[in-house]
Amino acid sequence: MAFDRKAAIDYAKKHWTIPCDDGIFWLTYGSVNVAQKRKELKAPEADGWKAMFVRYDDAGEKAEKAIFKRGADEKLIADWDGLADCAHFLSKCLQAGGAKIDERGVGSLIRTLQARSDTKTLCQRVSQAGAQRVIDSGIFKNGDMIGYYNTDPKGDYGAIRYTHSTMYAGKSGSSDPGRVTCHTMSRFPGLSDVEDRWWLHSGTYEYTLIHFADDDGVIAPGTASSIAGWWKGMFGGDIYYYYFLRDGRARWTRTAPKNSATQLSREVAKGNAYWFDNAGTVTVIWQNSGGIEVWKPQSGGYKIDWSGRQGGATKVFP
Repeated sequence: MAFDRKAAIDYAKKHWTIPCDDGIFWLTYGSVNVAQKRKELKAPEADGWKAMFVRYDDAGEKAEKAIFKRGADEKLIADWDGLADCAHFLSKCLQAGGAKIDERGVGSLIRTLQARSDTKTLCQRVSQAGAQRVIDSGIFKNGDMIGYYNTDPKGDYGAIRYTHSTMYAGKSGSSDPGRVTCHTMSRFPGLSDVEDRWWLHSGTYEYTLIHFADDDGVIAPGTASSIAGWWKGMFGGDIYYYYFLRDGRARWTRTAPKNSATQLSREVAKGNAYWFDNAGTVTVIWQNSGGIEVWKPQSGGYKIDWSGRQGGATKVFP
């Protein structure tokens, strides 16, 4: 069954300020059972107490807490220090979309997503500019996932690793860079009072973009046949050798292949990519940089636009 992007986004919109429908939210050191907390704090739902996440000011900084609220009254469930529900919230969103994922940690969520046969990691730990290129390509879609790798020893508790995750929720217009939804801190495009542009903290993170690929356009057999194999790409006097596989993967190296039987492994290649077919025009997305190349057929090969840099490619072994 194809991943239902709308169902995943709809679930996020319904639950972005409240605990998920399993009645649990997660902290860095364990979970909170909302029903149990109702008993402990004497806050029954029948009496109008609603569980929710709310913002407050913490010495001039925005913070978030989980509370039971009834009118102007509130009872604290858990304070800002320790709230860590992003991976759980996104797992529930993905489940609503039909993906069987149930993770609590960001690192495990990223690994589980990347291991799926229906996803493609379009870019891995790239800069904000690189990730923006991928988002602007239009191949990254609503319901796809972003992993945030913290690079700042002063950020995210000083943990140099994946520390946050969000779901991409689209653009409001052509000038919009793109928005995300998540828990902790709670966000949904157009509804939240904190930053919901996809990068969140510029200069703090490297970004990994994971795409559910089962609703991508089918690669035309003619395109797959014509592009598979070795190509020599030239940008002025700069030469690259590209190796395309029929299944939508591509690699590059500076070393010319010895013959048509020469293969280029992922491990040996200088870069790895996925390519996408749109009526014969091929878009190549490089994982290690977020670089985008658009290959358009022309007599004798392809014309290449590489982020404004013009080049061309001819088949090495016609």
